[in-house]
Amino acid sequence: MADLFDYLDWRGDLTFEQAPFCKIDGIILAQVIYINYTGLVSPDFKSQIEIPRLWESLKSARDFTVRCDMGPMVSTHTPELLERISRSARFAGVKACAYSELFDRQKNEQFAAVSFVLPDKTCVIAFRGTDDTVIGWRENFNLGYMPEIPSQVQALDYVSEAYKALKTKLILAGHSKGGNLALHTAVFADPKIRKNISAVYDFDGPGFSSDFYQKPEFLEIKDRLYVIYPEQSIVGMIFHRPSHFEVIKSESFAVYQHDPFNWHVLGADFEKANDICRESKFFHKSLNHWIETMSIEEKEKFISSLFDVIKAAEYDRFSAIAKNGLSASARMIKKLGKMDKEMRDAIFNSIHELSDVVRAEIPLLRLLNKGN
Repeated sequence: MADLFDYLDWRGDLTFEQAPFCKIDGIILAQVIYINYTGLVSPDFKSQIEIPRLWESLKSARDFTVRCDMGPMVSTHTPELLERISRSARFAGVKACAYSELFDRQKNEQFAAVSFVLPDKTCVIAFRGTDDTVIGWRENFNLGYMPEIPSQVQALDYVSEAYKALKTKLILAGHSKGGNLALHTAVFADPKIRKNISAVYDFDGPGFSSDFYQKPEFLEIKDRLYVIYPEQSIVGMIFHRPSHFEVIKSESFAVYQHDPFNWHVLGADFEKANDICRESKFFHKSLNHWIETMSIEEKEKFISSLFDVIKAAEYDRFSAIAKNGLSASARMIKKLGKMDKEMRDAIFNSIHELSDVVRAEIPLLRLLNKGN
């Protein structure tokens, strides 16, 4: 299997003038956005730092380890990826600017973005996906009943500011929830901005309602859209997906296929797979059927109740919940016991809707399942 590092070995010496920006470049920038760049990348669009200098600044930062501790849901290879692109001719002239990061418990919002300016002045805006935080996953679930989540609003504002400041062609990219933000922003951006978006890369991001894909704005952008799922996608199977997408080969299984470092690379593209696997199709069908049978009020009540249970664990990160499994699960089960039987059964039934493979690989579901 060839991966992102092999791609840099093969094509890292080729500039963007010699070989145009491609999907693999998109996922690389969508991955390195998971690192915390506060104080290293300017919050505005005027002050720009080249990738090699950014890596040196990050490496020498006193809190380097903390900045690169993104939880178990983000690969530990991510800092190494930034180092490797900093040493490549391909990315050496790329400049980073406008780092924005928000984390709001009141709004249930987790958002981060960076603008990467290519040598030809094209701006690649990378949106961070969901991290290890409970708030980040709560916002993901809120997609099920809210017409617009806070990070989607923030992403629209960010792109508007980017275009206003740079007046250039834009490429939008994101992994996981970042992919959802990239596509949502392309569809709902000002028409003038939308015309200047040359490509949108949605890497295994959760989808939208079925009518989203019928909007004239979506139809306008769809030929510039690249939606990519690993064979055993889970996150990408949440809600509806577009009719045209790519399925690629990946190592590992279940949630670990969500990790781009496990995706097969072939030259300047991903290695194609025949189709999404049977388990992912089942998950997609059963989850979305269940969601569609609920009213908006029922969805909101269910999601609020589910995260009330998770908050009872008294940890902000799922890695901490898993690490402190006994005490965390005891508090969550106690909270469940105080709920009415209907809601308690709904939470347990939703867990059992997932396949055995999925349940075994998601710590939260494994913990909750112990209480049934």
